[in-house]
Amino acid sequence: MPTQTSPGKGITKFFKTLNNVEHSHIRLAVLAPIGSVIGAKRSVFLGLLILTVSQVFGQNAEYSPYSRFGFGLVGSLQSPVHAGMGGMESVLYSSFQFNPNNPASASALGQTTFQGSAVTTQLQMNQGDGTNATARFGSSGPLGLAVKKQGGKNTLILGVSPYSNSGFAISRLSDLDNIGSAQERYDGKGGLSKAHVGWARTIRGRGYVKAGVADSVLIQTNTLHLGIQTQYLFGAVSRTSVLDIIDPTFLDHRSVIDMQHRSISADLGLIYNHLLFARYSEDQSFEKSASMRFGARFTPSAALFSDISQVDETTQNLGGIDIPLDTAFFIAASNVQGRMPASWNTGFALIFDHVNGRHLGAGIEYSETLWDQVESEFNETLRPSGLTWVRSQTFRFGAEWTLGNAEQRHPTWGKANYRVGFSIVQQPYALESIPLVARSVSAGFSLPLVGSRSLSRLHFGMELGERYTSAEGLNENFTRMHIGFSLMPFFKNNWLRERLYD
Repeated sequence: MPTQTSPGKGITKFFKTLNNVEHSHIRLAVLAPIGSVIGAKRSVFLGLLILTVSQVFGQNAEYSPYSRFGFGLVGSLQSPVHAGMGGMESVLYSSFQFNPNNPASASALGQTTFQGSAVTTQLQMNQGDGTNATARFGSSGPLGLAVKKQGGKNTLILGVSPYSNSGFAISRLSDLDNIGSAQERYDGKGGLSKAHVGWARTIRGRGYVKAGVADSVLIQTNTLHLGIQTQYLFGAVSRTSVLDIIDPTFLDHRSVIDMQHRSISADLGLIYNHLLFARYSEDQSFEKSASMRFGARFTPSAALFSDISQVDETTQNLGGIDIPLDTAFFIAASNVQGRMPASWNTGFALIFDHVNGRHLGAGIEYSETLWDQVESEFNETLRPSGLTWVRSQTFRFGAEWTLGNAEQRHPTWGKANYRVGFSIVQQPYALESIPLVARSVSAGFSLPLVGSRSLSRLHFGMELGERYTSAEGLNENFTRMHIGFSLMPFFKNNWLRERLYD
């Protein structure tokens, strides 16, 4: 009886190209013509998506074929407030939610704040030949605690948030020379998260401005928010590739790669707010003001340590279960060293406030992550054939506003904060030298929890976007919904507040 113990060079190359991840409680099976996406030369048959959702947990939130490379889709999740503004990190901060990517934003909080969120996503995948499929899934978002005395200058930051998100399972049928029909399956699970602990401080400057014709008033004219945090990146990615030959006279092949990653680095952030003008009446009452804001964040390059194991084995499919028969290849390595890239962000915004409570802020930001400078440091399991690491570039625009005329507006919706945004992101890798691009529009709002008699709020955000390459291939359209909260102490129970007793 003839046996086949190896899938051949072509299929082995295809195995190494894929980095497939799937959540343990969500099964996504695809028979899709993705040959044009990954450069495969074989024809691929009809596409079909089958999705079953039972229970969702953890930080995985992207079940996309584009997440199969490297660490997955990097930086795809934000807190609801910042997601509604296109993912702004620096210049459009708030007093009721901080951005875990920029520690300086925590010092702008009014008081101690605990925040969390959840995300649901609908993903529609379209192939150039008209094949399409839809998937729905969800996960948790960033979680954080900022401890600050009301009116204080210092803030302690604790939190954990997703860094990269991956997950999918792909199947396709192929015809192999001298073998016949074979089914290829690519499955996986995992993703990376980051835990951070840091410190932020506010430095305030004061000055006199005119009040009426001959008087003046002392006000806060400049504010500098500084922040630093230690960031611990951790997580695991596991992927499995199976060649199932239909002819039972041939043995099957399975390749399993497990990777655990860890890295420690630091985030440095600053936000500077400068008063352009402020107008006060004769009785020293505020009328309106305008401010200019500049923000920046820098993360230096850091060492990456990985534990990697790979096993190739021949199998026999019995009753739908792959039974291992023999190990063809095995390798295990601990503390394989690489490097995570340096990244930076900068932005500019204008802020306008009015005596009737109206507030308007609008800004732009630009970010870069230098993945191209660390590509040679990566283990080959993170650099499969057809993949090139490139410099990730992000452009964001965002705006936020609050309605005026407090006595005339709705008691709930009139007190809400509204926001819109737009972003264009070049992902950190190119497929067959063609970069992967994502763009989205977003909107959101925050509602005060009036019954709590505190400054606590509920936050909502929505993103509509797409991921695509300029080549004919897989195009993804996604709708992402964020819901979150920020809890602050009741005004009679403020933390870190000195008590006076008679």
